[in-house]
Amino acid sequence: MRSSTESDIDVSRATRWLIASAVVVFACGILAIVLPLTFSLGVAGFLGWLFLFAAVAHLVFGLHLGSGTLAWQAFIAALYALAAINLLVNPLLGVVLLALVIGVVLIAEGIIEIVLFFVLREYRHVVWILIDGVVTLVLGIVACAHWPPAKLELVQYLVGISFISSGISRFLLGFAIRVMERETPIA
Repeated sequence: MRSSTESDIDVSRATRWLIASAVVVFACGILAIVLPLTFSLGVAGFLGWLFLFAAVAHLVFGLHLGSGTLAWQAFIAALYALAAINLLVNPLLGVVLLALVIGVVLIAEGIIEIVLFFVLREYRHVVWILIDGVVTLVLGIVACAHWPPAKLELVQYLVGISFISSGISRFLLGFAIRVMERETPIA
C-alpha cells in the first residue's frame, strides 16, 4: 500500500511531465504555423532517413537470420529504400502524401481523445481532453476533405492548430491536477 507522500510525489512528477510535454507540443504547433513548408520538408526528410535506416536494418537482419528469410527481408528493405529515396529526392511529393496520413492520424487521435474523455469523465477538469479531441477530430476531417491540398501549408496550419490545442489542453489539465492535489487534505 502506498503512503500519501508517495502518491503526492507521483502526482507532482506526472504533472511536471504533463506540463513540460504541453509546452513542447505547443512550441511545435507554433513552428508548424510560422514555418509551414520548412516544417513539412523537415518531417519528410526525417521520415526519409528513418526509412533508409529501416531498410538497412531489414537487410542486415535478413543476412544474419539465415536461409529462407533473406529474400523476404531484402524485398522489405527494397520497399523501405524506395520510400526513403522518394522522400529524400522529392520531399514535396512526400509532403502531399503525408498530408493525407496526417489527416487520418488527426481523426484517429480526435476519436481516441473523445473516448478517453468518456472513460475519465468522473474526474474533474477532464473536459479539456474532450475539447482537444473535438478540435483535433474537426481538423483531421478538414485535412482529409481538402486532400490533395491546394497549398501544402494548409495541412501544416491544421497540424499547428492541433498541436497548440493539445498543448493548451494538456497544460490546463496538468495545472488543474496540481491545484486539486494541493486542495486535497492529507489523511
